[in-house]
Amino acid sequence: MIGQGDGWIVVAKPPRLLVHRNPKAPRADAALQRVRDQVGCEVYPIHRLDAAASGCLLFATQRRRAGELSSALGVGEKTYVALVRGVCGEPDSVVVNRALEDDNAISKSATTAFVCLGRCEQTRCSLVMARPQTGRYHQIRRHLRGLSHPIIGDRAHGDSHVNRWWRQRGMDRLGLHCVSMRLKLPMGESIEVDCPLFDDLWQSWTCLTFWDEVVDKLPPLAASPLILGDEFRRLETAP
Repeated sequence: MIGQGDGWIVVAKPPRLLVHRNPKAPRADAALQRVRDQVGCEVYPIHRLDAAASGCLLFATQRRRAGELSSALGVGEKTYVALVRGVCGEPDSVVVNRALEDDNAISKSATTAFVCLGRCEQTRCSLVMARPQTGRYHQIRRHLRGLSHPIIGDRAHGDSHVNRWWRQRGMDRLGLHCVSMRLKLPMGESIEVDCPLFDDLWQSWTCLTFWDEVVDKLPPLAASPLILGDEFRRLETAP
């Protein structure tokens, strides 16, 4: 748990853990059941975070607050960091407005703002900050692929050769983490939480030659890492 208030809770979701069960995985281990058992009451997920990703995950602990939390999340600030293939060019920031199809092949508007935090010619990679303004399925991953900078470790939208190269060097999962959440609620309450990196990403990313530059631009990344349990290091999930 990294944040809690009246009717809500924010947890640090580890990678390789579903947010909730689904028809394809009706008995899978999932964050919803884990959080429910931990806090001792029903909880209601306010947003989706890819099973392969990690970071801030918001739940309502009172059904009556789910609607306002969802509305606040829609206009609030959610900050992700992603390690991507290639060296980001100029300018350092770009806003992608590109519609994405949902599971029913219906095109829906999607907007993500990206900022390059650091880049390395030697390893041909960059670390970017992403702030999605909509919540489409795999939005950040698909928008980055459209920019020819797929996220390293992305099995569904990435580059298998590049993923293999990084996997051989210790980074064997999706390089995407929700590092912070800033929301304003109707009665004046605010939600401001940061989620440190888990130690698997920390070990890979702090070795990057531009890491100090990244931390200067996004200070929450300087926090000591969370320890990733063994059950989440090799657990198989959907992409």
